[in-house]
Amino acid sequence: MAGMGRITALVSMLGLSGGCFTGSDAPGEAELRNTELNGPVLNGPILQGPILQGPILQGVILNGPILQGPILQGPILQGPILQGPILQGVVLNGPILQGPILQGPILQGTSFEGVVLENGEEVPAAGTDFIGSEWDLRVGQVDEQGNELVEEYILRFDDIYPSEEDDDVLLYEISHRPKAGGTWSPLCPDGTPEGVPALPLRNYWNLETGDRVDDANVITFACKNAVLAKCVLFGYKPWQTATKCTGKGKHKKCVEVPLTDYHQTCTRMARADYCGDGTPWTVEGTPIDLLDILDPPIESPTTDWKIEAEWNPDGAYCLDDLRNEDLKEQGLWPQCFLDKKGKKIKKNDCGSLKNDRALMYSTFNNEDDHGHGHGNGHGNGHGHHGH
Repeated sequence: MAGMGRITALVSMLGLSGGCFTGSDAPGEAELRNTELNGPVLNGPILQGPILQGPILQGVILNGPILQGPILQGPILQGPILQGPILQGVVLNGPILQGPILQGPILQGTSFEGVVLENGEEVPAAGTDFIGSEWDLRVGQVDEQGNELVEEYILRFDDIYPSEEDDDVLLYEISHRPKAGGTWSPLCPDGTPEGVPALPLRNYWNLETGDRVDDANVITFACKNAVLAKCVLFGYKPWQTATKCTGKGKHKKCVEVPLTDYHQTCTRMARADYCGDGTPWTVEGTPIDLLDILDPPIESPTTDWKIEAEWNPDGAYCLDDLRNEDLKEQGLWPQCFLDKKGKKIKKNDCGSLKNDRALMYSTFNNEDDHGHGHGNGHGNGHGHHGH
């Protein structure tokens, strides 16, 4: 398409990391994969990225190919990505603007912006102007014999609207189908015909480790029913800043800090990824509460539940107790919090967030099974429960 920089997207087949469990009866991988918010999913019902009938759409890469991308691991394809998917063009099909995107699209917050050719004139397009737009993807992969396999897909933005949780965040109902034809399917499936909406985020996430891979040219569509999007809707918008203060009284000093690491920390906390290696230590339906070190905090506790851990972007800083009682009863404990003799490593002041050594802490209702817990979970289920 003339005047339009080529846009590339990464794909990767689903792969979960090996566990940091210890003991003889670590939870089964299949069982763990069937959970959502408090479970192994970062983005939808899989670890990372919506499904494109086999391949997983990990991120849309702007401005050129990626030299070192993820690995395709699955029953059919194993090997490095050769090319793709490449976004070969975006065409607007809305009631106001129609035509090919000449410049962009670029992402501002969760709103796409670009320039469309309308009746021979270049017209700015943004936000809901992209309703009905179709994104043409060409997916190139390499099989075990080194042969290139090419598939083409179309992504369609069926609707765009503000989220109920935060009208500053736009949600996208996205469908896809093979370019050659076929039935439109939701990009973020949840067992219903319509699926769930997604929101776009810069950067992408490693399939196995859960690490955020910083690349300003990457856009990931994060499904609303899982952690990447959930943490945005908690308030940890990685494109925004918030205030962090140290000291008290006349010695108090405050600075603006980006929320990028707070969002990543939230993803570790929500999945109980203690070792920061992508292994979840929680199950569906486990309520948690939390507090961050911002001033004022974006999230603050409404319960007096037991301290679980303090959290940073690379996992737990300290671990006081597991939120999952079944794992504890099996004698399991994260390997990264065991010493050389196999004894648990604990800090007496875990939960104090002393000297801002961590960005947030989490608590859990350890008496829930007996009906003695206090409080109902922060925000009355505001994203802090498994689904």
